Amino acid sequence: MQKSNISFQFLHRDEGNYKIFGEVIFDNSEGLTPQQAEEILRKKLIDSEFFYPSENQISLFPEHSGNLYFSDWYEFQRFSLTIEDPTDPRSLSTFLRQFSSL
Repeated sequence: MQKSNISFQFLHRDEGNYKIFGEVIFDNSEGLTPQQAEEILRKKLIDSEFFYPSENQISLFPEHSGNLYFSDWYEFQRFSLTIEDPTDPRSLSTFLRQFSSL
């Protein structure tokens, strides 16, 4: 049986409504479903949708950290199963436990 990891998909929308999609893949050794992960995360998101990437060690634009005119909110899109290798050293459970909306 092949192990399934979880893809965390998000969107950055700038002030001009230009959209860039991002993805982080987490190890899912605990076997959470995308629905279970979403239920846990939605409770921690701002208005059930937004989050600060810098607070959660996620960034499409590390060069813009500290730029006051650059939108720093990202929008959660979805979780999905994948067989791709993790791109983040944290497990999905660790990411969800440590997730902060501050």
